[in-house]
Amino acid sequence: MTRQLSRFRSLAFIHVSNVCFAATAIVVSLLSSTFDGWFTAFARFLVGAAVGFGQLAATRTPFRVVRLRPWIGRGIFGALGMILYYVSIALGTPGRASLFNNSFPVFVAVIAVAFLRETVRVTTIGGIALAFSGVALVLWDGTGVSPLSDAAGIASGFFAGISYHFNKRASQTEHPVVIYLGVCLVGLLATAHALPQAALLDARAVLLLTTAGLGAYVAQIAITIGLRDIPTTEGSVHTFLKIPLTVVAGWAFLGNAITGRFVAGTALLLAGILLNQIILRPVRR
Repeated sequence: MTRQLSRFRSLAFIHVSNVCFAATAIVVSLLSSTFDGWFTAFARFLVGAAVGFGQLAATRTPFRVVRLRPWIGRGIFGALGMILYYVSIALGTPGRASLFNNSFPVFVAVIAVAFLRETVRVTTIGGIALAFSGVALVLWDGTGVSPLSDAAGIASGFFAGISYHFNKRASQTEHPVVIYLGVCLVGLLATAHALPQAALLDARAVLLLTTAGLGAYVAQIAITIGLRDIPTTEGSVHTFLKIPLTVVAGWAFLGNAITGRFVAGTALLLAGILLNQIILRPVRR
C-alpha cells in the first residue's frame, strides 16, 4: 500500500498535470497539419513507454502488477480516451477537444450512480442535466468545427470517465509508472496502423512529438498520484482547470476563436460538475 498524501499535495500534483496537459494539447495541434491524431497518439505512447521503462530501470523498480483487473481496465479505457482526444484535437481545436474530453466528471457521476449504486437525488440529476446542456451549447456554437472532432471529443470524455474509476482503484496498489505503462502498451497496439506516417518526420516534428510525449508522461503520472487520495468527484473537478488554460493558450498561440456560446457552455458544464460535487462528495470522518 502506498503512502497517503495530504490534500494540499494531491491538489498540487493535479494542477501540475493541468499545465502539462494544456501544453501538450497545443503541441499536438501544431502537428495536426502534418500528422493525424492516431500518429501523434502513437508517438506519445512510444515516448511514454520508453521513459516509463527507463524510469523503472533507473530506480530499480520492478514492473509488477498487484491487481490485474483495474490495471487492465485503466490501460484499455485510458488508451481509448487519450487516442480519441488526440483525434479530436487534430480535427478541431485544442480548447474545444479539451472541453469535451474533460466532460468526464459528468460520466464519472453517471457511472457512479448507474453501476456503483450511489444515491440518486434530484440535485444529482439536475447537475448532470446542467452539465450536458453546457456540452450541447458548445456543440452548436456556430464555429463550424467538424462533427467528427466533436464526436471524438465527447467519446474521449466518456472513456475517460470509465478509466477514472479504474485508475482510482489501480492507484491504491500499483506504482504510477506501471499504471501508465499499461495505457502505453494498449495504446501502441491500437495506433500501430498509423506508423507509415513516420515517413513524414523531420527534425521539427521529432522535437514536437517528443515534447508532447514527455509532457503527457509527466501529466499522467502527476494526475495518477494526485487523484489517489482525495474523493473521486472533488478530484475530477480540479482537473477542469486545464480547459481554460488550453483555451487561452489556443487563442494566444494558435489564433483559435473563443465564442460567447463556448464560454457560456463551459460555465454550464462547470456548474453542473460543481453541483454534482456537492451531492456526491463523501463525508469525511
